[in-house]
Amino acid sequence: MDDLEFRRSAFADPQNQDPEFLAAAQSSPERTALLLQLQALDARVSAAARSVPVPSGLADRLKALEEPAANDAVVENKSKARRYIAVAASLVVAIGLILSPGLITARPSASDLKFHDEVIGHVYREVARYDTKREDASIVQINSVLEEAGGHLRNEERIKQMHIKFANGCNIASNSKGAHIVLDGEKGSVSVMVVHNSPVTTTFNVNDSRFAGKIIPFGEGNLIIVGEKDEPLDKYQAMISEAFEWSI
Repeated sequence: MDDLEFRRSAFADPQNQDPEFLAAAQSSPERTALLLQLQALDARVSAAARSVPVPSGLADRLKALEEPAANDAVVENKSKARRYIAVAASLVVAIGLILSPGLITARPSASDLKFHDEVIGHVYREVARYDTKREDASIVQINSVLEEAGGHLRNEERIKQMHIKFANGCNIASNSKGAHIVLDGEKGSVSVMVVHNSPVTTTFNVNDSRFAGKIIPFGEGNLIIVGEKDEPLDKYQAMISEAFEWSI
């Protein structure tokens, strides 16, 4: 199954359990990340739809509209009624979707934006080390750093496939512990950080003249991924989501 066919199938039915579709989803981190996002959206929309109460007597009114009309005037009146009911039903669903928690895109809070600036500052302080010649970090080093931050690897294989330049502890935010892993990306070095602090309000983008990335609420803390502009970052989010879990 090529990428176009997979995307069509995923958007059409993210809950598809066909073995061929599931195998295609697991064939790359990008496909896995896309499917997880679509499944989460599908779940939120379904929950919102279920939360909208059906107007009293709607079924009877719809059924009445299907009965044969006695004359042209009745046909016209029922046609108008059908349109009004359809519009009303659409408005009910739309209001339910708007008011449903999680479907309105949350805005970063003031503390989130402050954390964003601390992340950018930390990346710039560390950037000089990115291209320093050194041996790749060992899985023992990586595990040690992650354990200091309050987590551990539950799947080492994905991490072993990456060219990890170094792994160090970091204290981006005050009174927090974190791990900063730097690896080779397609456009340059990519920083992947897990920080044990208060999760941000919502996922939001890192905005900077040089770097791009995401800050993502991640269990007991936050996941931060920052790379050069145009760096494909979804696969790193999928990698950490699969490989790391908090111990605290």
